[in-house]
Amino acid sequence: MTSPSGTPEHEPENPAEAVTPDGPAGVGPGPSAAQGGPSAVLKGRPGYREPPEDYVKAAKVAPNHWLSVIDRHWSGDEGEPPPSWASLGRWRSDENGEIVEWEPNDEYRPSPDAHGWAPPVGPVDAAVQLVATGYASEDLFALMLADAEVAVCVDGQGGLAVTDAEDGTEAVPVFSTAPELEQDKLPPHEVMLVPDLLDRLPEGKEVLFLSSSAPVGQLVTADALRAAMAELERFAALDDFDAWPPEPAPADGAPGTGVDQQDTGAGEDWPDFLGAGELPRPDGPEEGFGTGADTAQERDRRGAEDED
Repeated sequence: MTSPSGTPEHEPENPAEAVTPDGPAGVGPGPSAAQGGPSAVLKGRPGYREPPEDYVKAAKVAPNHWLSVIDRHWSGDEGEPPPSWASLGRWRSDENGEIVEWEPNDEYRPSPDAHGWAPPVGPVDAAVQLVATGYASEDLFALMLADAEVAVCVDGQGGLAVTDAEDGTEAVPVFSTAPELEQDKLPPHEVMLVPDLLDRLPEGKEVLFLSSSAPVGQLVTADALRAAMAELERFAALDDFDAWPPEPAPADGAPGTGVDQQDTGAGEDWPDFLGAGELPRPDGPEEGFGTGADTAQERDRRGAEDED
């Protein structure tokens, strides 16, 4: 992902004071002077990162620019600039459109791909990878987990297993299961919905979600999950309210007319965490009641009566 960013963000305040391996630079940064911060590396020097071909091509049409490398796991709103921690670094093009410098970003947060983790086995497993790397929030993860189906670890008697989280908190371990996982290597477990798990959760115990694809986990309190469930129910209630009043049934038990109806777009404001499944959206006639086939027949009948 290329992002021409104009003048360097970490350019020395006085370019004449820029330091090169051969000593202080002359007036202005010459061809052998790095223009980035202390970690910037000129082409041909140790630590220089070779750019891929698409960046080389981008530099040709963007001379004297920095070309930022944004991790693909970061996704913001349209027009929203990426945060500094989502950039691996940046290359600088010179006045001829040639890339001559690389500056790594010390604030970069390696994403799941950068860590080399296996692909997630499901939406919640993907979310825990993103939370562990700082690309998603804990609140969002609680919403993802709140109504999910998970595999809950059980003990030898079939009761809920309890383990200690990293901070010593006692929690019931759960994970996402999938057909591609080697079932004989999984711990004893029972598949259930998280609301059902909360009904059975012992007093004072929390939930520890363990990734099935990466060496990470996320501790979520029972209170946070119940709050997330209430939030999801609130969204569902709002969607039901938008669907009111319901569409009237066809008269005399007649089948539906098959007339195309306008999509009202209800549900478009739902959070992205619900994007995995298509939400039911209420449809209604374009101009309210009175546009169906039965109404047309009624108008014809009234016209015949008027002629009589």
